[in-house]
Amino acid sequence: MAFNMVGTEKVVAGLDRVTAGTGAILAVTPLALVIVQFSVVLMVYVFGRGSVQLQESLQYINALMFLGGAGYTALKDDHVRVDLIYSRLSPRRRTWVNFVGTCLLLVPFLAMFWWASLPYVLASWSIGEGSVEASGLPFVYILKSTLLLFALTLSINTLADLLRFGQRLFSGTPS
Repeated sequence: MAFNMVGTEKVVAGLDRVTAGTGAILAVTPLALVIVQFSVVLMVYVFGRGSVQLQESLQYINALMFLGGAGYTALKDDHVRVDLIYSRLSPRRRTWVNFVGTCLLLVPFLAMFWWASLPYVLASWSIGEGSVEASGLPFVYILKSTLLLFALTLSINTLADLLRFGQRLFSGTPS
């Protein structure tokens, strides 16, 4: 299998820029989460008033932060890895482990995730699903859309990784 080195590198760099961009945009979500949570506590314990909408917004921010940031986390290689032998492998063997693991585990997972979540989210959008709470946020369909954001950002990073690993393994040049 031959890889066009320059073309592949440009595609990978472009995909990585998209993933890094989502990470940069979502970097404000932890601060937003803290500010909103502080506001909820302040309202309840100082002013004696609660807000269902403000409390529900914490779920939206949390979902955006974790689901939207999945691709960025994978790009930075900060995801959870059970390392029994990986750290002792040569760089080429690590690349093989990453390539095979991505092909056999992550790609099928993403395919099933897209297959299961897309109809779920579309159904929510079709009815304009809102909160079950009377005074809650009327945007549950947007909350559920973070599932697709997860799938999209992780799929973009997965494609970049497959190209990156393939280039290292099949280009004929050393890792």
